[in-house]
Amino acid sequence: MTDHTTGWQIVFGDCRREVRDGQQICAGPQTAGRGQWILEMRKKADGYYHIDLTAAPHWRIRFEECELDTEDGHQCIIGWCNQAEPLAAEKEAA
Repeated sequence: MTDHTTGWQIVFGDCRREVRDGQQICAGPQTAGRGQWILEMRKKADGYYHIDLTAAPHWRIRFEECELDTEDGHQCIIGWCNQAEPLAAEKEAA
């Protein structure tokens, strides 16, 4: 994942397929970059992807409509999000 405003990158190099709540997802921890994020990606019925990035207990970034694309000859999934959602611990502290 890349923040195009700052150039900050989070790499998820060890994602695996698993079944969660009866749905197949791709999930894994951050393997390079700052912090400790977890990625969960689901393919939606309309062909788009839904991606949640979570840094518990503080933040979740939700990408609702990501799509498969090709960039520099490599397949990737592209989507946009304009805000991070504070999780319960952050909301209580505010």
